[in-house]
Amino acid sequence: MIGLFFITFLSLVVYSFSRQDLNLTWFRIIAPFLQNLGWYQRPLATLIFLILAAILTFTYFKLLPRRFSWRFLIALVAIGVLAYPMFSYDIFNYMFNSKMVLIYGANPHLKTALDFGFDPMVRFMQNTHTPAPYGYGWTLISLVPGLAWISGKFTLAFWAMKLFVAAFFLAEIWVLKRLVDKLFPGQSWRLMLFALNPLVLTETLINGHNDVVMMFLALLSYWLLINRRRALSVLSLLVSAAMKYATIVLLPLYLFKPKWKYWDWPSAAAILLFLVPFTRPNQVHAWYLIWGFSFAVLSKYRLITTVFTVLTILGLIRYAPYIYAGNWNFPVYHLLK
Repeated sequence: MIGLFFITFLSLVVYSFSRQDLNLTWFRIIAPFLQNLGWYQRPLATLIFLILAAILTFTYFKLLPRRFSWRFLIALVAIGVLAYPMFSYDIFNYMFNSKMVLIYGANPHLKTALDFGFDPMVRFMQNTHTPAPYGYGWTLISLVPGLAWISGKFTLAFWAMKLFVAAFFLAEIWVLKRLVDKLFPGQSWRLMLFALNPLVLTETLINGHNDVVMMFLALLSYWLLINRRRALSVLSLLVSAAMKYATIVLLPLYLFKPKWKYWDWPSAAAILLFLVPFTRPNQVHAWYLIWGFSFAVLSKYRLITTVFTVLTILGLIRYAPYIYAGNWNFPVYHLLK
């Protein structure tokens, strides 16, 4: 099962280049063939994706009882960072925002990518008309991989950002492992449930979303809290919220302790973070499930853990209509709401 899971994920990494933007001339030997599949043979591309997703999901559940392996996870990370962000253009926005600061000396929270329309990246970016939607905390920390722009090489800057996100993915797994070992000794399946989750791997290692940076700090905050280091715990939460704002909803959980028997901190955190995206119903994206799922695997209630796990599987399948249509235009997005 380990081998089948690895081969399937590797196949998904190769498949990711079928979604490479047509304005991005990259990997010219293999990309044209894959782009033809992804953009012009969409029914076949959809079928291939569903087969890969099904095999990945099947092997995922089969691997849950096995012992956690850092070597296997690092191997997945190593191939995952090579993938093209097939379902999102957000990583290009991360890159360009850091480029605005380091190369153009501009504030990405005040300027937009369109203000630099002469830059070649603008040809294959999306949301070029809006300022950075993230917190200043993310803008600041993204300057670390953004230093690769000093080389003037797009490819180097891309890999730097992918590796940066992957490093925080590993950091989140490290914190989760400590939490599982402390709260649920002998239940390593909880860690596997998150670490090998197909949606988590796709959104983090393939698409390169920065949500794991925010959630690493949120989980670290919870770890500090249960170890009675409240001041550092609150500080870690505030830094987490400075990334993408969402985790600020957890702050009330630090201020009171309900006495009723159904109280469970991770469950409450998972539900609160699940509800946050619905404040903007037209922008409920699959990768937002990572927020609540990060805490759901620590819930003492199996129902919550099960529901969130099912939601992540459905979140991955949610991309099938997008692949088939080739865009998020009507009626695709409305069918998925």
